[in-house]
Amino acid sequence: MAQLSTLGIMEQLYENGAEIHVGDVVTYNGQRGQVMFVADRREYSETYPESDWPSSRYSTGFMIEFTNGARLLLEIDYSDDLLEFVSKKTDR
Repeated sequence: MAQLSTLGIMEQLYENGAEIHVGDVVTYNGQRGQVMFVADRREYSETYPESDWPSSRYSTGFMIEFTNGARLLLEIDYSDDLLEFVSKKTDR
């Protein structure tokens, strides 16, 4: 699910309306992973800096890196019934 904010940028949201953020632990189609960047807000992890994933090429969507190393970039029109929030990243 995506929603246009009052600032005119797209916001990536979970089905419950909460914002998707870098570090969130999620499952997508039963596979566990972590959100590595949210292009709409230019929010990037240290592992996936904006310089490697420029907003000029990836202007919307977010990337999940799964525990098996696979990556998936989801655009605004993804099927939100496959995506489930598990937890926020915990700093150790």
